[in-house]
Amino acid sequence: MKKLYIFDYDGMLQDTIVDSIHCVNLALKKHNKKPYTKNPKNMIYREFREYLYENGGGKDSPLYNTYLQIYEKYEKPNTKPYPGIIKVLKKLQQQNHTLAICSNKDQKELEKSIKKHYPTINFKHISGHIKGIPDKPDPTRLNQIIQKTQTPRKNVVYLGDKDNDIKVAENAEIKMILNTWGEGNPEDYKHPYPTQIINKPEEILKIKI
Repeated sequence: MKKLYIFDYDGMLQDTIVDSIHCVNLALKKHNKKPYTKNPKNMIYREFREYLYENGGGKDSPLYNTYLQIYEKYEKPNTKPYPGIIKVLKKLQQQNHTLAICSNKDQKELEKSIKKHYPTINFKHISGHIKGIPDKPDPTRLNQIIQKTQTPRKNVVYLGDKDNDIKVAENAEIKMILNTWGEGNPEDYKHPYPTQIINKPEEILKIKI
């Protein structure tokens, strides 16, 4: 039976954290704010998110707009798909499943990145941050994808790496798969909602929906 796999992007498919924090720190510096100094590879993302909000870095802020301008021009030398993830996506396509993305990344940057890094993958729907439409963990955009594909919720799974992904899947009342290679932390891995926790991309192919 055909299934709908909806993926988060940063921390799920794409390793972006080093370049993202570099650009955030450049934006913070331009706004006379202290940079975020924790190592991106072992930080707790929730704390980083709170640090941004404490420094006026919400999605509608001047700081966020500065970040987007910097990020758009930056070459992003450390940004790449996680090892093995493209092979898994190709296999899901071969099995005739529907693939989609629901991310809080800016829509323009999301589409640009997917075009560059995933040219052979046919994502039926790509949903990123658009001003005026609620972000995760609000389930609005996730529900839109489900409705557009006309897929029964029992045949839908959302795959992500951290707290917002767990919450949005729970709010949308769909199955949730949590990975350990992204930007999550031990507290997330103890959450009771995820259907399954996976440690390697190839485990996605063994998920029972």
